[in-house]
Amino acid sequence: MTDPFLTLGIEPDAEDATVEAAYRAAIKRCPPERDAAAFQALREAYERVRTRDDRIAYRLFDTEPPAAIDIIRQAATHGSNADAADPAVSQAASRPTPALFAALLRGED
Repeated sequence: MTDPFLTLGIEPDAEDATVEAAYRAAIKRCPPERDAAAFQALREAYERVRTRDDRIAYRLFDTEPPAAIDIIRQAATHGSNADAADPAVSQAASRPTPALFAALLRGED
């Protein structure tokens, strides 16, 4: 299943009114008479994230966990700027802390 936030063109933290407005705009662009499959995809996306509680539940339970390489890349971008002249310092400083890894695994930045 595709990401309902991408399908509707909204952010995961969008308000209910924003979600409804995005859905209404999308069905005007793609009415069921023109493309029934696309309309069904829009409808399913809207149903999955219609309310704040639905969006929270989707983000908690219906999303795939991030790939390990994505976690590692994200952790690397959080590293401090180490002294490049000392490779030992540079290597140690570029490693993410266990707390950062745990936060990234939970989906936090």
